[in-house]
Amino acid sequence: MAFKKSFTRSLTHIIFQPGRAKKKFLNKYCSKISSKKILEIGSGKKVNGKFIYSTADFFRKNNNKVVLSDANPQFGHKVVDITKSCPKGYDVIVCFSVLEQIFDFHSAIKNMHKSLKKNGQLVVLVPAFYPLHDEPYDYWRFTEHSLRKLFSTFSKIEVDYYGKREFPYFYFIVAAK
Repeated sequence: MAFKKSFTRSLTHIIFQPGRAKKKFLNKYCSKISSKKILEIGSGKKVNGKFIYSTADFFRKNNNKVVLSDANPQFGHKVVDITKSCPKGYDVIVCFSVLEQIFDFHSAIKNMHKSLKKNGQLVVLVPAFYPLHDEPYDYWRFTEHSLRKLFSTFSKIEVDYYGKREFPYFYFIVAAK
């Protein structure tokens, strides 16, 4: 069973190349962000000595201060459970591949909104057409329409996708407070 899951995920990465799209999005977005206080939600564990799930290196290029966090204390980051609360005072919160793994995503979005400074931005990536991962905690897949409603408390929402509009592999959301 583990081989089948690993094979499916690897095949998805070979065919759809989500890493390339994430890198392109981050390079474009991060070039506009400098000297900001940034909280990354779900920074993840180290694999071969590197935090492979973290986006922090993209943000550190422009004199930003990045705080890595995760709900799992074993990963060695600031412990943050965004369904309960979120530390306040951030210019940017980055939440990549996390919301689909949170059953109470409404509370998570509300808490991240509260944590942002005035005019702060929430940057989110969620899968759409993507294999199940990190089971049994992979709960949701969102559509462009559900994302616009979920982030409607923000003053401005930009939703972009990777893939075809009718068959997106994942969505990038930038929501301004």
